[in-house]
Amino acid sequence: MKLLSRAEVLQVLENSPAGDNTKFLRAADSLWFRFHNYEKTPPIALEDDGIVSMIFATFNRDGYTNLYEIVTVQGKEGKGYASRVWDEYLKYAVDEKGSTRLKISCTPSSLGWHVRNGLIFWSVDPSGSIRSDQPIFRTRQEQCIYRDQAIKDPDNHLPPPKQVDKFLAEDWSGFGPKKKIRTHEAIDSLGSYWLRPYMKKMDLSAFFA
Repeated sequence: MKLLSRAEVLQVLENSPAGDNTKFLRAADSLWFRFHNYEKTPPIALEDDGIVSMIFATFNRDGYTNLYEIVTVQGKEGKGYASRVWDEYLKYAVDEKGSTRLKISCTPSSLGWHVRNGLIFWSVDPSGSIRSDQPIFRTRQEQCIYRDQAIKDPDNHLPPPKQVDKFLAEDWSGFGPKKKIRTHEAIDSLGSYWLRPYMKKMDLSAFFA
């Protein structure tokens, strides 16, 4: 695992052929540059005769790590690099940054991969990506054990109360017809890993007494 400077990411972009993954990497670089995240939370990279995959994530004082992008360098797909950098990210987040919870919004096309990594899902963001919020563990095996426990007993594995209320306030009924169909197909594909039905409005008065 390696932490990258912006110069190193730009070098990867310069050497990458055109394609979807290069577009994703360029967008992630732009986001990290605009919010000055290179100085605070540099991207995590996997190397295999050069940089082959990266994760852009932040690490917050409240224990959350927010993962914004997982991207494999264009032309390096299909070799398991995304899974390997994910494993490195879990260990780094828990061991080095002290993270206890993970937030991520996953595109519909990536959901199968994320379920295999142990994620569960609660809501839909304005872009149509599916939201996960759950404890983070240092290995994929531990993450999957937690996932299986959560789907057996969802009521005892809900996100924090404030997050539940935020999720319940999200409404995708106003999406356009095509986007709405894609969203519902994505939710249907999750089956028991879609846990939104177990959330209900929570009384937060005790937290502010």
